[in-house]
Amino acid sequence: MLTFYSIDRGNIVQQLREVIDPELGVNIVDLGLVYNIFAEDGTLVVEYTATTPGCPMRRYLQQQIEAALATVDTFENYEARLVWEPEWSVEMIENGVDFFGHPPPQVNDS
Repeated sequence: MLTFYSIDRGNIVQQLREVIDPELGVNIVDLGLVYNIFAEDGTLVVEYTATTPGCPMRRYLQQQIEAALATVDTFENYEARLVWEPEWSVEMIENGVDFFGHPPPQVNDS
């Protein structure tokens, strides 16, 4: 049996705007890091990338994206899928983005 899922992309994008790249202080949507949102076998999938393959924040971003997807009521299962094609470039950043509109996280040295 084929099941179709309705995806409220606007709501999901709004949730993903809460995910802030801690190095740049900008949400991942405006950075152009989110490539695709779709349902696959009943799982909500967000394909995203990082600014560089060596980005030390990859795991952090995945955790934050998964936390955002957990708030979507329509799907019980979700996946944050890291992809490398197309390669991210600065041209993918939305015009007028205010870098460090959100302050970077503070490091606790204690």
